[in-house]
Order: sequence, then structure tokens, then C-alpha cells
Amino acid sequence: MAFFLDSVASQAVNGCYAGETGAKSILMKELHDCVCIFDLDGTLVDSAPDLTAALNRALLREGMQEIDETQVRGLVGEGARALLTRGFAMQDRTFPDGPAGDRLVLEYIEDYAQHIFDRSEVFPGVLGALEQLQGIGAALAVCTNKTERLSEPLLREAGLTSYFSEILSADSLAEKKPSPLPLKTIMERTARPKAIMVGDTATDLKAAEAADIPCLIATFGYGADDPSLSKATTFDSFKQLPLLIQEQVEPHA
Repeated sequence: MAFFLDSVASQAVNGCYAGETGAKSILMKELHDCVCIFDLDGTLVDSAPDLTAALNRALLREGMQEIDETQVRGLVGEGARALLTRGFAMQDRTFPDGPAGDRLVLEYIEDYAQHIFDRSEVFPGVLGALEQLQGIGAALAVCTNKTERLSEPLLREAGLTSYFSEILSADSLAEKKPSPLPLKTIMERTARPKAIMVGDTATDLKAAEAADIPCLIATFGYGADDPSLSKATTFDSFKQLPLLIQEQVEPHA
């Protein structure tokens, strides 16, 4: 019994106690006035394996070569059309405008939707961090540049949908990231005066800056090699996230 109490006390000093269902807050400050807005690909879910496979199938259909997953990770962040355009450019091909380009995007989306969670995985620590943030009163939301047709099934297959009170996709509003509109809309809909963006690419950082809210960038995400993120505030694992969010949100009070 003495060992158990000592263990709990030690974990309380560090800010949280890890229970069977995740991390439960003991000493952390409440975040009832804050909404935590998460990117999806490269932040909550490592979707690169399935994105790579779908992109390569699209390239092969057009007579091009496959691209390695390590390269594809750096192409993700602005939606299907941007991914295809960058994939074409890597092989000195111009992605077509008009109906021809629309057809390729539609074919890619239809194919990817059939394999959206074949090899994708939720990043370690995500569930515990989300539970801990909910436990101290934060509202949770997703803002992604995936279309609703892709974001909703990905979140569902990953077992994440129920954690989020708002989910905005690329086609949910008239504008998508890096526009601040989705972030401001989430703040309005959740009635939270404070917000923070948690993402992994320059698109997320630019959206947060435009919305005048703090941003945390995942070092394990898909923008890791982007020099424009060199001065961003980063985190290395989801175990760090709840306390880092509090540190970033309070100065913006």
C-alpha cells in the first residue's frame, strides 16, 4: 500500500496519473475556455503508408514510376489535388488543369477511400492525451485539408470520431487552411475564447498565425524537413502535449 501511495504521489507531482483507460489529470489547470484544434494526417494519424500506396497507384495508371514513402511524407498537407500535383512534378510532369485534372483527383479519392486504413496507424499516445485534455475541460476539434469523404471515414476507422465536437474538412467551408476561417469557425461553434492549433506542417502554422492563436508542431509529422518550421514551437510525443498546451495557451490569455 505504501508503494502505491508513493507512486501516485510521484506521478501527481509530474502532473498526471496514468490509469487503465489513459491519462487522468490530478494537478493540471482547467481548460474550460479553450478548444484544442488538431490536424489529422501526420498529427493524429500516420496515414503516409496508405497515402503513398494510393498516390503510386495513380502514378502507375498514368505511366509513371512509384515514389518512396519517405518522399511522399513531405508532400502531404494541402489535400488530394496538391499531393497529385507534387507527385507529378517529381517526375517532371505537369498535373493537368480542367476536367482531366478533376478526373484524376476523383479517381485518386475513390481508390484511396477503399484503402484508407489498411496500414495507417494512430500515433502513440494520442488517446491518452485526448482523454487528459477532455478531463480538464478542453473542447477538441479537427481541422484537416482532407475532404469530408476521406476525413470522416479515416477518423472513424481510427476510433477517434467520438473525441471531437467539431470536425472541419477541406470542403466544409468556403476556405481551408492556411486560411484562418476554419479555426475561427471552430472557436465560434465551440464558444471558446481561447484556442490552439496542433499540427505538423507549415499549412497548420500559417493558419494559426492568421487566426492569432498559438501553434504546436509535431516533430514526428510530415513537415519535419521544412525549413519554414525551424522557429516553430514543437513537441516530440503526445505525452508532452497537455502540459505544453497549457503553457502556450496561458500567455495568450
